[in-house]
Amino acid sequence: MIKVIIEKNDSIISVLEVSGHSNYDTKGKDIVCAGVSAIVVGGINALINENKKAIDYECKEGYAKVVVKNIDNNINMILDVITTQLYTVEESYPKFIKIIEK
Repeated sequence: MIKVIIEKNDSIISVLEVSGHSNYDTKGKDIVCAGVSAIVVGGINALINENKKAIDYECKEGYAKVVVKNIDNNINMILDVITTQLYTVEESYPKFIKIIEK
């Protein structure tokens, strides 16, 4: 199962951490992992393009983490889009992805 942890300060995302594999299907055929990977990697790229100095990030197979250092409206909007997309995947595949907000 993919585990997503979203940490917030005053309703603003400060940390986004994604780990694990969905095991929906075999590697290369797993649409849940592929979807989550596309959302997260694309989102990190958008954050970097907006303001690389605003975040610290780590991204490797089966794991990604974004720590927000400097929030602004655009960074916040990108993080909101990422989480909305992840919640959409969770709604369709609840046995394979779990989102926890702290």
